[in-house]
Amino acid sequence: MKNKILSIISLITIFIPITMLFVWKPTSSSATVIAIGYCIFIAVSFCYALFLFTKMHLRDIYTKIGLGVNALYLIGILALVVLPRLI
Repeated sequence: MKNKILSIISLITIFIPITMLFVWKPTSSSATVIAIGYCIFIAVSFCYALFLFTKMHLRDIYTKIGLGVNALYLIGILALVVLPRLI
C-alpha cells in the first residue's frame, strides 16, 4: 500500500508544471521567479521518481510515467532555456 501511494505521488507531480501555463505571464515582473520555481519543482520531482525507481525498486507504470515525463521536462528546460544562454 505504501509503495502504491509513493508511486502515485510521483505520477501526480507531472501535472503540476502544466499549471505554469495559467500562472505565468511574460510581462509580469515576477515571471523569472515563477519560472525558476517551476524548474526547481521539476528537478525535485525527477529526483524523487528516480529515487523510487532505483533505490526502492518501484518499477510500476506510475513511477515509469512520472520518471519519463519529468525527464522530458528537464530535457526541454535544458534545450530551450539553459543551453541557448551558454552558447
